[in-house]
Parts: sequence; C-alpha cells; structure tokens
Amino acid sequence: MARNLAYFAAMSLIWGLTWAAVKLGLSDCPPLFLAAGRYLLSAALLTTAMRGAGAAFADGRARRTIASALLINAGTYGLLFWGMQRVPSGLSGLINMALIPVLLFALAAATGEERPTWRHAVALAVGLAGLAGLFWARLDGASEASGLGYAAIIAGTIFYCVGSVVARPLVGPVKPLALTFVQAAIGGTALLALSLTFEPITAGILAKLIQPAALGSLLFLSLFGTIIAYTIYLRLLREWGTARAGLFAFVSPIVALAAGAILFGERVGWAETGGAAALLIAAGVALLRPRETGRA
Repeated sequence: MARNLAYFAAMSLIWGLTWAAVKLGLSDCPPLFLAAGRYLLSAALLTTAMRGAGAAFADGRARRTIASALLINAGTYGLLFWGMQRVPSGLSGLINMALIPVLLFALAAATGEERPTWRHAVALAVGLAGLAGLFWARLDGASEASGLGYAAIIAGTIFYCVGSVVARPLVGPVKPLALTFVQAAIGGTALLALSLTFEPITAGILAKLIQPAALGSLLFLSLFGTIIAYTIYLRLLREWGTARAGLFAFVSPIVALAAGAILFGERVGWAETGGAAALLIAAGVALLRPRETGRA
C-alpha cells in the first residue's frame, strides 16, 4: 500500500506539471502535431520495451490494445491540446479534472468493478467542491472561450475514461512499460496522420521543435508525462482499479496551481487555497479506505 501511495503521489505531481508543459509547447506548435510528437518520441525512447510488446496483440488482445490507444492517446490528447488553444488553461483543468473522477466512478460502478459506497459519495462531493473553489477566480473569462474548445475538452476526457476501462484487462498479461510503448506508437501514428491532414506543417514549424519551449515541452511530456507517469497509472489500474487510480484528478490541480503561480505569475487566493485543501481531503477519503477482500 505504501509503495502504491508513493507511486500515486509521483504520478499526480508529474501530471499536475503537464498543464504548464502543454501551454509552453502550444506557443510554438500546432496541437495535433505537438501531441503526435509527444507519443512518437515516447515510443522511440521506449524501444527497449519492444520485446514484450507482442503480448499486447496475443490471445485476442489486439482489438482492445488498438482501441485503448486510439481512445487514451489519440482521442484524449488530440482533443485536449486542440481545446486548450481556445479555453484558458485553468478552465481546461477544471473541466478535465472535475469530470475524470465522476466518469471513472460511474463507469466502474456500471461495469461491476466498484460497488458504490458512502466513501465514493463523500470523496466526489468534497472533491468537486474543492475543484470549484480551486478555479473559482478563473471563471470570469469563461464567456470569451470557444464553445468548440469546451466540447473538445469534454469529449477528450470522456475518451480518456472509457479508454482506461478498456485498457485495464490488458495490464497483467502485458507489462505496463510494454503497453505504454505500444499505445504510444499507435496513438502517435494516428495523431501524426491527423496533423498532416488538418494542420499546415511547414519547415518553420519543424524548426521550432528545437526551440527551448517546444523541445522542453516534448521532452517533459514524453519522458515524464508518458513513460513514467502513464506506466505508473497502468500499474495502479491493475492494483487499485480505474476509479481509485483516477483520483489523481483531485491532486494534480494543486500542482498545476502552484506551477501556474511560479511559472506564469497566476494569483493564488483564499478560494484556491480552500479548494486545494478540499481536494486533499477528498483524495484521502477515497484512497485510505479499509482494504477490501481480494484487493491489493
């Protein structure tokens, strides 16, 4: 349990910082191209994991592997990156992080993976209240954001949650690092095809990939956001299930808040502080429940 909590903390920290990394990368690159670069670079860095990749396509798992990669990698991050160009980053985080635990709990209950309890209700109520407080000061600019941007972020979050449920049976038969490699390769290829179809990729854009902002963004998103954090997430999917693993959505916004204040000078007031405290309480209620029979 202690090891998994440490993994959870590391994953939440990394994914909280990815909002800042994406914001930096989008200043130089089109969204689909940036997302494609993230996953193709991740796959290139994970070539040592190719040896176990065949298990992802053995024993009838190919369809589930491809579907989960298209949902989690291509669908989620293509839509999120595209939407973040039209919606302020704080509001993007609010929509994404608020929906993840709700949808994952609902999907886990619908599939019989989780039995709804009072802890679910308390964690969701406190967590959603915390998210509202955390981003309350950022809601003033909502009317200026594009409705298509909102729709893209909501759709991307739904893809992520459904993809997580689809992917969970793969973890165990397929080693997490090998599955990360396979999904990154499939998702990155799909995103590159979409980028080449819908985005103007010029020599100037390619040259920007070696600029500090874009290069730093890609390296962080690939090495930390995908290879390390997503591999941890796959492990927690196996150990905890989709609903509890998805509780990073109650912790990562706190990291994103701190990163925004440090890197971009965003103001932190009483509403953000109170919201952050509520999120920690919600995560603790859900994570520190008594051990269930048969649950690691």
